[in-house]
Amino acid sequence: MLKNILATVGLAVVAKAVYEHYCEYRELRREKAEREKACRPSEPA
Repeated sequence: MLKNILATVGLAVVAKAVYEHYCEYRELRREKAEREKACRPSEPA
């Protein structure tokens, strides 16, 4: 029973770390898209 509790706690810790990394990745991807959009010259109409 103790092993199951420790496994559940470990899974929660890993899931939280994965979610934090995913949020950071999504934010970096959004910032990169904004930079590329700002650096790209505007297209003629």
